[in-house]
Amino acid sequence: ARIVTPQGLSSVFAAVAVMGIYKRLISILASHAATAASSVPSSSSTLRAREPWTIFRRGMREVYMSQAALDAAAERRARKRKLRVDPPMSALQRNRYGPPKPHDPNLPEPINVLVGDRLSLHNRLQALSRSGKLDDALVAAREAQYSRVRPTIFTYNCLLGHCHRAAKYEHAFNLFAFMRQVGVIPNVVTYNIVLGSYVELLDMEKAFGMLQMIYDAKMSPSTVTFNHLMRLHFRLEKYEDVMRLFREMLEKCYGADPPTYANTIEGFVKGGAMDQATELYMEMKKRGSIFSEPVFCNLIRGYIAAGRTQEALDVFEFVPEKVERTAMSGNAVIEGFCNAGRIQDAVDFFEKLVEKDLKRDALSVALLMDWYIEQGNLQEAEKIFRSMNEKGCTPAAVAYNTLLDAYIKQGMNVEIEKLVQEMVDLRIEPDSVTYGMLIDGFVKVGKLDESLKYFKRMTEAGFKPDIGSYNKLFGHLCSEGKLDEANRIFLGMVDGGKLPDVATYDILTEAFSREGRAEEIKDYFQKLVERIKLSEELVARIKLQGQNVSGEEKPKNEPK
Repeated sequence: ARIVTPQGLSSVFAAVAVMGIYKRLISILASHAATAASSVPSSSSTLRAREPWTIFRRGMREVYMSQAALDAAAERRARKRKLRVDPPMSALQRNRYGPPKPHDPNLPEPINVLVGDRLSLHNRLQALSRSGKLDDALVAAREAQYSRVRPTIFTYNCLLGHCHRAAKYEHAFNLFAFMRQVGVIPNVVTYNIVLGSYVELLDMEKAFGMLQMIYDAKMSPSTVTFNHLMRLHFRLEKYEDVMRLFREMLEKCYGADPPTYANTIEGFVKGGAMDQATELYMEMKKRGSIFSEPVFCNLIRGYIAAGRTQEALDVFEFVPEKVERTAMSGNAVIEGFCNAGRIQDAVDFFEKLVEKDLKRDALSVALLMDWYIEQGNLQEAEKIFRSMNEKGCTPAAVAYNTLLDAYIKQGMNVEIEKLVQEMVDLRIEPDSVTYGMLIDGFVKVGKLDESLKYFKRMTEAGFKPDIGSYNKLFGHLCSEGKLDEANRIFLGMVDGGKLPDVATYDILTEAFSREGRAEEIKDYFQKLVERIKLSEELVARIKLQGQNVSGEEKPKNEPK
């Protein structure tokens, strides 16, 4: 027989105790489940019998639903299925007038369509227009409209702009009608260009017709739209209507920018309608509009021209309260006095600027010099010019240009030589006006060599003329038959980092073609395209010419 030790008895008793606890828990849970199951189909709060219940198991839970609830759920599902198959008319009409989509055909094209082949077509038509072949560009645009690569609205706008600037208004109107015929949706820029053409023809009825077309297209007119219309009324001297349009612009365009205020006041000033200019000025102060110094300058000139000097000086004193004063407002006072022939008042005001250490510059001196030169008093002009440093004005090209122009017109070659040398010694940077005087001034008196001498001196001194000055010189040299000199200057210009433009290309190719040297300049430009990065317009122009640089007839299939 096995002997049971006390340690073995303790382990047996522990196991029996644990088993008893589990049996007790199982009996308690079974009793609770039986109680819950018996309480579901009947309730103590009602005496009538309940409908039979259906038990659903959702995860660890049991859901009890009556037959009525099941029928209601089935009816809801059937109703939803019917709505999906046959929706009501109200559901169909609800989205009929929804917000426009980006691909809505009634909206103008966005800027991102101007890529790839359409961008190449745009550059090609631009090159044609800028080279003086606007008619060819218009024909090519019409032909391209029926091809795979169609012009964008931005291409049409460029062509309309070229027609407007070339004063070919009928071409612009015909192109606009063609656009509407083929379904090209205009944008506000399109309407503004055509409206501006009607303004140039003083056709008020059609100009306002374009404004109505903007409204009909559900677009908002821009400040440019109203600026065109106000300019039309200024030309017709209908100043009251200008104020009406200006108020409409404030309402439709959510205000006006400083250039619009300046241009409107300038229109009133030029027309002598200072009462309307004053009214607009007071309205600007009342509305707290953003001022700019050109607004004050136009008012100052107008008041002085009308003999209202005190009001002009009041405006001059009011300038620092709204904007930071520059020499512009003081120059407006001096210019107003000079235009009115009140030179002594202009000199006194200039001295006042010096005494109070107010802003003045070389233009202040140039305005006084110009008046004395017009009166034939060159000595007084030279006296003021030499006192420029004493008056606190930094020497600049504008003052030198005024004196240089007088010397050239009077043929004072010695003084010209000294003045140009002084500009070189003092490092006074010449501007396009300076080069224009040195080129055109001497050419008019038949001294192109003198012009070329001073031009070379400026460039050798380190000054860099702009491309417009170079083109002007190329034009004179080519007209005189000095192609080798023009070619030498052109090569130096390119080596110096100044890139040619379309005008440079046209001047040189035309001149070299007349002399039978078209291949020479053509090959150089082709190599130039491969060597440096030129503007897209010039590259398109070079490719457009192709074999036609030598003056050969265009192929038959090329649009004319």
